[in-house]
Amino acid sequence: MDDENAFGLLLSWVDLEQEEYTREAAEFAARWREFRDAWREALSIFALGKDVRALDLGHALYLEVAEGDHTEDPIAWLKLVRARLLEKGFATVGVLTYGGRWLDDQVGSELPEMNGVFVAVASGPSEPLRRALWAATAAHRDDADAPEGWGAGLYVDTEAIEALGRKFKNAPTPLTVAGATYFRVGA
Repeated sequence: MDDENAFGLLLSWVDLEQEEYTREAAEFAARWREFRDAWREALSIFALGKDVRALDLGHALYLEVAEGDHTEDPIAWLKLVRARLLEKGFATVGVLTYGGRWLDDQVGSELPEMNGVFVAVASGPSEPLRRALWAATAAHRDDADAPEGWGAGLYVDTEAIEALGRKFKNAPTPLTVAGATYFRVGA
Protein backbone atom coordinates (compact mmCIF):
# COMPACT_ATOMS: atom_id res chain seq x y z
CA MET A 1 0.00 0.00 0.00
CA ASP A 2 1.10 3.54 -0.72
CA ASP A 3 0.43 6.65 1.39
CA GLU A 4 -0.14 10.08 -0.17
CA ASN A 5 -1.96 13.35 0.50
CA ALA A 6 -5.21 13.97 -1.33
CA PHE A 7 -8.19 16.27 -1.58
CA GLY A 8 -11.63 14.82 -0.90
CA LEU A 9 -14.76 16.30 -2.46
CA LEU A 10 -18.24 15.29 -1.36
CA LEU A 11 -21.53 16.28 -2.99
CA SER A 12 -24.47 15.16 -0.90
CA TRP A 13 -28.18 15.57 -1.73
CA VAL A 14 -29.20 17.27 1.50
CA ASP A 15 -32.98 16.85 1.39
CA LEU A 16 -33.15 13.37 -0.12
CA GLU A 17 -35.20 12.02 2.81
CA GLN A 18 -37.86 14.70 2.40
CA GLU A 19 -38.14 13.88 -1.29
CA GLU A 20 -38.30 10.16 -0.58
CA TYR A 21 -41.05 10.45 2.03
CA THR A 22 -43.20 12.95 0.10
CA ARG A 23 -43.19 11.25 -3.31
CA GLU A 24 -44.56 8.01 -4.65
CA ALA A 25 -41.93 5.29 -5.05
CA ALA A 26 -41.69 5.54 -8.85
CA GLU A 27 -41.60 9.33 -8.71
CA PHE A 28 -38.81 9.29 -6.13
CA ALA A 29 -36.83 6.71 -8.14
CA ALA A 30 -37.05 8.96 -11.20
CA ARG A 31 -35.95 11.97 -9.13
CA TRP A 32 -32.99 10.02 -7.73
CA ARG A 33 -31.95 9.05 -11.28
CA GLU A 34 -32.08 12.77 -12.18
CA PHE A 35 -29.66 13.48 -9.32
CA ARG A 36 -27.28 10.74 -10.40
CA ASP A 37 -27.50 11.78 -14.07
CA ALA A 38 -26.85 15.43 -13.16
CA TRP A 39 -23.59 14.74 -11.32
CA ARG A 40 -22.53 12.23 -13.97
CA GLU A 41 -23.09 14.87 -16.64
CA ALA A 42 -21.04 17.36 -14.62
CA LEU A 43 -18.20 14.84 -14.30
CA SER A 44 -18.16 14.32 -18.05
CA ILE A 45 -18.02 18.07 -18.71
CA PHE A 46 -15.84 19.46 -15.91
CA ALA A 47 -12.58 17.60 -15.39
CA LEU A 48 -11.22 17.88 -11.86
CA GLY A 49 -7.82 16.33 -12.50
CA LYS A 50 -6.02 13.18 -13.45
CA ASP A 51 -6.41 9.83 -11.71
CA VAL A 52 -9.50 10.99 -9.82
CA ARG A 53 -11.23 8.24 -7.82
CA ALA A 54 -15.00 8.42 -7.41
CA LEU A 55 -17.41 6.64 -5.14
CA ASP A 56 -21.17 6.71 -5.74
CA LEU A 57 -22.80 6.51 -2.32
CA GLY A 58 -26.37 6.74 -3.62
CA HIS A 59 -27.20 9.89 -1.69
CA ALA A 60 -23.84 11.46 -2.51
CA LEU A 61 -20.82 11.44 -4.78
CA TYR A 62 -17.36 11.36 -3.23
CA LEU A 63 -14.19 12.10 -5.22
CA GLU A 64 -10.53 11.96 -4.28
CA VAL A 65 -7.63 13.42 -6.18
CA ALA A 66 -4.00 13.32 -5.11
CA GLU A 67 -2.39 16.62 -4.16
CA GLY A 68 -0.88 17.99 -7.35
CA ASP A 69 -3.09 15.88 -9.65
CA HIS A 70 -5.97 18.37 -9.62
CA THR A 71 -6.16 20.45 -12.80
CA GLU A 72 -8.96 22.66 -11.50
CA ASP A 73 -9.35 24.59 -8.27
CA PRO A 74 -11.35 22.14 -6.11
CA ILE A 75 -13.36 24.94 -4.46
CA ALA A 76 -14.34 26.44 -7.83
CA TRP A 77 -15.11 22.96 -9.16
CA LEU A 78 -17.45 22.23 -6.25
CA LYS A 79 -19.16 25.61 -6.65
CA LEU A 80 -19.72 24.99 -10.35
CA VAL A 81 -21.11 21.47 -9.94
CA ARG A 82 -23.30 22.50 -6.98
CA ALA A 83 -24.71 25.37 -9.09
CA ARG A 84 -25.60 22.94 -11.89
CA LEU A 85 -27.32 20.63 -9.39
CA LEU A 86 -29.21 23.57 -7.88
CA GLU A 87 -30.45 24.53 -11.36
CA LYS A 88 -32.08 21.09 -11.44
CA GLY A 89 -33.64 21.63 -8.01
CA PHE A 90 -31.16 19.70 -5.86
CA ALA A 91 -30.05 21.31 -2.59
CA THR A 92 -26.62 19.94 -1.77
CA VAL A 93 -23.89 19.93 0.80
CA GLY A 94 -20.47 20.26 -0.77
CA VAL A 95 -17.40 19.51 1.30
CA LEU A 96 -13.74 19.90 0.46
CA THR A 97 -11.26 18.10 2.72
CA TYR A 98 -7.61 17.19 2.72
CA GLY A 99 -5.45 14.56 4.35
CA GLY A 100 -3.56 11.33 3.95
CA ARG A 101 -4.92 8.34 2.10
CA TRP A 102 -3.71 4.83 1.50
CA LEU A 103 -3.89 3.29 -1.97
CA ASP A 104 -4.29 -0.43 -2.41
CA ASP A 105 -4.39 -2.65 -5.49
CA GLN A 106 -7.70 -4.11 -4.23
CA VAL A 107 -9.61 -0.82 -4.49
CA GLY A 108 -12.58 -1.07 -6.80
CA SER A 109 -12.74 -4.84 -6.68
CA GLU A 110 -15.03 -7.30 -5.02
CA LEU A 111 -13.80 -9.93 -2.67
CA PRO A 112 -15.29 -13.41 -2.91
CA GLU A 113 -18.19 -14.45 -0.73
CA MET A 114 -17.29 -14.87 2.93
CA ASN A 115 -19.96 -16.81 4.81
CA GLY A 116 -22.77 -15.25 2.78
CA VAL A 117 -21.31 -11.74 2.76
CA PHE A 118 -19.92 -10.08 -0.36
CA VAL A 119 -17.50 -7.25 0.35
CA ALA A 120 -16.87 -4.54 -2.23
CA VAL A 121 -13.66 -2.63 -1.56
CA ALA A 122 -14.18 1.03 -2.37
CA SER A 123 -11.27 2.69 -0.58
CA GLY A 124 -8.28 2.16 1.58
CA PRO A 125 -8.07 4.13 4.82
CA SER A 126 -8.82 7.75 3.86
CA GLU A 127 -8.64 10.79 6.11
CA PRO A 128 -10.28 13.03 3.46
CA LEU A 129 -13.27 10.66 3.23
CA ARG A 130 -13.72 10.52 7.00
CA ARG A 131 -13.52 14.31 7.29
CA ALA A 132 -16.02 14.78 4.44
CA LEU A 133 -18.51 12.44 6.11
CA TRP A 134 -18.15 14.30 9.43
CA ALA A 135 -19.02 17.61 7.75
CA ALA A 136 -21.92 16.12 5.78
CA THR A 137 -23.35 14.72 9.01
CA ALA A 138 -23.02 18.10 10.75
CA ALA A 139 -24.83 19.77 7.85
CA HIS A 140 -27.95 17.66 8.41
CA ARG A 141 -30.48 17.93 11.19
CA ASP A 142 -29.32 16.36 14.39
CA ASP A 143 -31.03 15.29 17.60
CA ALA A 144 -33.25 17.30 19.95
CA ASP A 145 -30.20 19.00 21.49
CA ALA A 146 -29.12 20.41 18.12
CA PRO A 147 -32.20 20.28 15.85
CA GLU A 148 -30.67 22.33 13.05
CA GLY A 149 -27.54 21.29 11.23
CA TRP A 150 -25.31 23.61 9.24
CA GLY A 151 -27.66 23.27 6.24
CA ALA A 152 -27.01 23.13 2.52
CA GLY A 153 -23.83 24.90 1.54
CA LEU A 154 -20.18 24.56 0.62
CA TYR A 155 -17.84 23.73 3.49
CA VAL A 156 -14.06 23.74 3.26
CA ASP A 157 -11.83 21.99 5.77
CA THR A 158 -9.06 24.18 7.19
CA GLU A 159 -6.57 21.49 6.16
CA ALA A 160 -7.67 21.92 2.51
CA ILE A 161 -7.39 25.71 2.70
CA GLU A 162 -3.84 25.38 3.99
CA ALA A 163 -2.91 22.79 1.33
CA LEU A 164 -4.24 25.11 -1.41
CA GLY A 165 -2.24 28.01 0.04
CA ARG A 166 -5.38 30.14 0.45
CA LYS A 167 -6.23 32.89 2.89
CA PHE A 168 -9.64 34.49 3.43
CA LYS A 169 -10.16 38.26 3.16
CA ASN A 170 -12.49 38.09 6.16
CA ALA A 171 -12.33 35.58 8.98
CA PRO A 172 -15.33 33.27 8.52
CA THR A 173 -17.01 31.61 11.47
CA PRO A 174 -15.33 28.28 12.21
CA LEU A 175 -17.59 25.23 12.33
CA THR A 176 -16.24 22.23 14.20
CA VAL A 177 -17.19 18.59 14.30
CA ALA A 178 -15.21 15.54 15.44
CA GLY A 179 -12.16 17.69 16.11
CA ALA A 180 -12.01 19.09 12.56
CA THR A 181 -12.68 22.72 11.59
CA TYR A 182 -14.53 23.88 8.47
CA PHE A 183 -15.56 27.21 7.00
CA ARG A 184 -18.74 27.83 5.03
CA VAL A 185 -17.68 29.42 1.75
CA GLY A 186 -20.93 29.31 -0.19
CA ALA A 187 -24.67 28.93 0.18
